[in-house]
Amino acid sequence: MMYPNRYYCSVLMECRKALEKLNVFTVFFFKKQFAMLLEELQVHGNRMEAAIQDKADLHRYHCEAKVVHDELKVLNMNKEELEAQIGEMQLTVSKGEELEHLHKQKIQLSHEVNMLQKEMFELTEYLSPPNDSTAHSLFLEKEVLNNGHD
Repeated sequence: MMYPNRYYCSVLMECRKALEKLNVFTVFFFKKQFAMLLEELQVHGNRMEAAIQDKADLHRYHCEAKVVHDELKVLNMNKEELEAQIGEMQLTVSKGEELEHLHKQKIQLSHEVNMLQKEMFELTEYLSPPNDSTAHSLFLEKEVLNNGHD
């Protein structure tokens, strides 16, 4: 009977026992049994080779995973740097928009101040009393003109 969890050595031991029991009467039975044991040895050999290959692959996979992990760290750092730069750029753009808005307000207020100064100047001219020296000189001119023509 073949057990599912047998080792390579236990199968070899069974082959040796079968060879010890070999004689003229057991050749037919031995052929069948030996063929099954060889097949089982082949399966165990294939499993061992696969395990060796898996261990080699495991080491290679571990090295590749480490390289990919390092690349991922670098990419995450680059991502964070780019996000910080984008934040700074957005802040700069918003400050630029705010500056443009304030500049427009400044121009509008300057225009309003100029208009108010112009109105104030016009009102001060309109409301200011005539200058006595100007009025006196005008009066004298009229007198001189009137005297000369009379």
